[in-house]
Amino acid sequence: MKIVNLLFNHKKSAHDNKILGVERCFIDYAKYLILKGEKVLSVTKNNMIYVKDLREAGSEVLELPAVNRNDIFSIFRLAISFVKFKPEVAICHSGRALSFARAARFLSIKKFPIIAIDHGINPKKFMKADYVLAVNSFFSRELIKAGKPANRALTIPNMIEVPKDFSPLVKKNFRKPLRLGSLGRLYPEKYFDMVLRAMAVLRDQGFECEYVIGGVGPMEKSLNDLAQELGLTKNFKILGWTSDKVKFFDEIDIFILPSWGETFGIVLLEAMLYSTPIITSNSWGPDEIIQDGINGLKVSKDDAIAMPKLLADAILKLVADEEFSKKIAQKAHEEFFVKYTTEVVTTRLHNICKQACEEYMPNQLQEADSVY
Repeated sequence: MKIVNLLFNHKKSAHDNKILGVERCFIDYAKYLILKGEKVLSVTKNNMIYVKDLREAGSEVLELPAVNRNDIFSIFRLAISFVKFKPEVAICHSGRALSFARAARFLSIKKFPIIAIDHGINPKKFMKADYVLAVNSFFSRELIKAGKPANRALTIPNMIEVPKDFSPLVKKNFRKPLRLGSLGRLYPEKYFDMVLRAMAVLRDQGFECEYVIGGVGPMEKSLNDLAQELGLTKNFKILGWTSDKVKFFDEIDIFILPSWGETFGIVLLEAMLYSTPIITSNSWGPDEIIQDGINGLKVSKDDAIAMPKLLADAILKLVADEEFSKKIAQKAHEEFFVKYTTEVVTTRLHNICKQACEEYMPNQLQEADSVY
């Protein structure tokens, strides 16, 4: 099977030299579909930092300016590449990628299904794709409500690669003071401030803990200011970009993802892999990954005033019963290998691509293509 893998994106932070979630997924799709024996052409904007990774994965690469959705030059070059490559399916990781792929398919008179991967919170922008794969079932249901057939609005989780030298992390007993940890971009929707406020609640109850965040972003100053305001400066540290995940998880007791808006939560998979007890919010992705009291603890994000107390109570619940904490961490670790490895998720993606090729009927798309 010949597969075109497309991503035209723009960075949302000043840290453009880092490969973030969508880019990582784009690379991994190419890499693991190639390992399945397929031929992949990856299409992206000029001079993106991950082009080297794509080539190392064995993918052909086409770089385009893609300056805007009406970049006719880029669309024509993509159409020519379709004529030469003869794809059997296209996978689009962004709205612009879908727009370009549909226009180029029309111009090249090549008939093949287009699959859109929804990484964000607006899946309806992908309604003109033949198939839409959302990373959580909430957005799949939203697509179906909007009129997408149920067999073309599917769910596929994100995945992470298990390191070649991986060995299970043996977690020690909880430290004194307890150390909490989070990973992620320092953005308002991550709600990292809620953990600081929970620490203040715990301190008022005579329980001290520390908190580290691995991440970068515009909220760094405001988080440090809040820690100072709450008298937690000595107990709080922002680590910056964190690539050594073994060290990070070895040095924390509990992992917390308090996000108000989280479409999936790849960092939860990392915590699961490294056997670290999890507390998370009930945002879209985490709500699906974590079953409260089974493989982690879950608190409501819907009341910002109550959330610090809810987080504090969850932390105390884990501290009060370390055997329970280890049990849910082990359950999460086992579930990771069943649901979220690159092998498991790529097999599902590969099967969806084959299904799309088998079900594809050109005449179903003539009307949609003519609307472009």
